Amino acid sequence: MIQRHPTYWFEDGDTILHHKMLINDDHESETLYRIHFSKLTSAGSPEFFKSSSQHVTNLSDDVLKVEFSKPMVVDTLDEDISNDLNGCNYVVLDRKSAIDIQDLAHLLDHVYGERKLNAKSDLPRIISLVHITGPDQLNMPALHEEAKMHFVDSLPGNSQELACFQCECAERAMALAIRYDISQARKSLLYYLATQTHQELNVSIPSHIHNTISNLSHSVSSNLISFFTPLLFTPPPTSHMECTDALAEHWMPLVISPAIDDSAMGKPLQTFEKMKNVNWTKYGICEDCVEDKKKEWSEEQDKVWELMDGWISDSAME
Repeated sequence: MIQRHPTYWFEDGDTILHHKMLINDDHESETLYRIHFSKLTSAGSPEFFKSSSQHVTNLSDDVLKVEFSKPMVVDTLDEDISNDLNGCNYVVLDRKSAIDIQDLAHLLDHVYGERKLNAKSDLPRIISLVHITGPDQLNMPALHEEAKMHFVDSLPGNSQELACFQCECAERAMALAIRYDISQARKSLLYYLATQTHQELNVSIPSHIHNTISNLSHSVSSNLISFFTPLLFTPPPTSHMECTDALAEHWMPLVISPAIDDSAMGKPLQTFEKMKNVNWTKYGICEDCVEDKKKEWSEEQDKVWELMDGWISDSAME
């Protein structure tokens, strides 16, 4: 069934985008957008206009004869939509173009000002714009560079931020960081991916990039475990013997056991953060020693942040 997009269909639009998405082996979902050519060209002319755009004067044009010659297609094409094709530029975005429908929606949100890209944009939206404006997609260099800048800025910039970072699209983000050589984004994304116990495979990511991400993540994970395991299983000393004894007494139930339950031997930043949030004075440790330990654990977090650069570099050469 071919349908109009509910938002991006403007009666005075001069360009038809015909997006095709394969649902299964036998069926496609097809959506038509009627937009304004000037809106996209103002953001940098997309590559598809150079090679795929055709002018439609009526429904009998050759381009439409080919496009709507399959059985039942003309019948399923609403008559009003058919008439609205007349006089427009016509562009097919099919499987060969690999344009994601959500990416396209986010791009149109931006160019029409509904939700323009800015410093407060959410990460999935930024990632969509990084992708669809890339040289292998619509090739919109100025917007691509702007999206990459916001992409980097939206990621954690230090160890404490990374300790609390959550991202459901981390693998796709990392794939784009590799594809477009956005080196500043790799550290936080690789740490996050390396510390995830369960990560669903993103089928939209090419297998060779997925394998690269998997290998890098496993290598970083091994380094994190080697670094953190001795610290996790060794209660640290304090400035006072009584506080050292109290810390040692409660180390197993408050630190080691929760870390084991959370499979956190390779999650130093998150575990140090949880350790800092424990009310240690409740367990007989003085305030001065608690502050010393919190400072020490923050320094250990910063050390992990610094070590990540070397681990990533070493992993890339393996």
